[in-house]
Amino acid sequence: MQHLATMIPTFVYISIALVTLWAVAFRKRQRYRYPPGPKGLPIIGNILDIPIKFGWFTYRDWARQYDSDIIHLEGLGLHIVVLNSAKAAKDLFDKRHNVYSDKELSSMMLEVTGPTRNWIMMPYGDYWREHRRLFHQHFRPLALPQHHPKQSKAVHRLLQLLLDSQEDFVPHVRYMAGSLILEVIYAFDVQPDDPRLALVEKAMNAGDEIVSEGVFLVDIFPILRRVPVWFPGARFKRKAAEWKALVDTMYEVPYSLFKTAMKEGSAQPCFALSLLSNADASDMSRLDEIFLSLTGTAYSAGEDTTTITITTFILAMILNPEIQAFVQEELDKVIGNDRLPVINDQPSLPRVTAVMHEVLRQYPVLPLATPHRAMADDEYNGYHIPAGSMVIGNTWAILHDEETYPDPLTFNPKRFLSEDGTTLRDDVPLPTEAFGYGRRICAGRHFAMDMLFLVISNLLAVFNIEKAIDENGKPIEIKVEFTPHVFSQPKPFKARFKPRHAGAENLIRSAAQVDA
Repeated sequence: MQHLATMIPTFVYISIALVTLWAVAFRKRQRYRYPPGPKGLPIIGNILDIPIKFGWFTYRDWARQYDSDIIHLEGLGLHIVVLNSAKAAKDLFDKRHNVYSDKELSSMMLEVTGPTRNWIMMPYGDYWREHRRLFHQHFRPLALPQHHPKQSKAVHRLLQLLLDSQEDFVPHVRYMAGSLILEVIYAFDVQPDDPRLALVEKAMNAGDEIVSEGVFLVDIFPILRRVPVWFPGARFKRKAAEWKALVDTMYEVPYSLFKTAMKEGSAQPCFALSLLSNADASDMSRLDEIFLSLTGTAYSAGEDTTTITITTFILAMILNPEIQAFVQEELDKVIGNDRLPVINDQPSLPRVTAVMHEVLRQYPVLPLATPHRAMADDEYNGYHIPAGSMVIGNTWAILHDEETYPDPLTFNPKRFLSEDGTTLRDDVPLPTEAFGYGRRICAGRHFAMDMLFLVISNLLAVFNIEKAIDENGKPIEIKVEFTPHVFSQPKPFKARFKPRHAGAENLIRSAAQVDA
């Protein structure tokens, strides 16, 4: 009885707070004209309308239903604005970057990474600019040639792994992506069983688990961040503590190992060495935190997205053998059968580049971009966007706009090519939205596209990518399904990598031997 009595005041306070929030929101709605959206319930507004799975489809459908490329939801003081057109995204994220360059970091991710560990999600300001400037110096287009030998080495390793073992190709792709990033960041030459790679994999798997959980209750009710770990319903805090330990390990252990190698004089040229060599020794306590954020985030941001994109490319080739043959015709003409493609071949291989663009367009890894945050009240097309609003670019809707990309659900790289397939068109927008928006667009996108070009061109030069064969010699059919959460990736499927010509195996093994 006494326990019940102590709960009543808490319930009353919560009820009063909810009613107050609803009253404030109601008065504001009378004063402002918000973008259209589904009608919410009293007090909680649209909280129950927020799509947990495949949100990019729901927001696109609402845009059509309300005949507006901007959709608005509101609940408990939270405003969500979704941009479903390239024009709206460009008008706000690019032209009004002073308002929309901040990031909205979910409460769950704050529990795991804090506000400064993952610099990509860091609040907009001078501290973020310092991170961006340092990263840009090493990954801008003019700096990329220093990374090309390591990228080629990673691709050649992948080719050999696929030649020798095709049972489960995704771990090979993941190893290629992870080992490349560790070599570029720290000059660590890791093998598949390297413990440094394993610890990063554990952290990335934990991140995947966060994503697969969907929207946590704490992200809808941030006040729950204040409840103690033992509190009923605080499971998210206990899971966050487990994930945080893994994330901290992923960031700190490789960095610490590299600093030890640097003291011993065995460190090789890489991103971390450049950062530390040029650092002001009198400011190292502060710079160490920046370097830790830069190096750790480079891995966490690049490994998963690279793996998913390449896996999706493989799926697209199995489903579209005529496109595969179309590209291989170009490769045979330009490259021949006596060498592997290199990055300098790109201007001569527009069909490969077109396939890369179409993979990014048709299957964006982040169908809904990570949310931005409005830093001030704004008006757009007669609609009010309040300060603090979560503003999301619906990348899937933008890259499947029928006016920009006719027949958008069809995988068709030829949309980026001239009629004879020999040059890239300049009147079809490239799918840059796949990398984000405005000043928060992915700083490593040029590095990523170089890597994708090398993977696509090399795989198609030496392999036919086909359906796997079962024990009876029959093709294993593929059920095309994608995961419904933040990172949308194909559900597991089998593939077969069949050498295209008699000299393919020798090319693969010779390239791997030269890199060794």
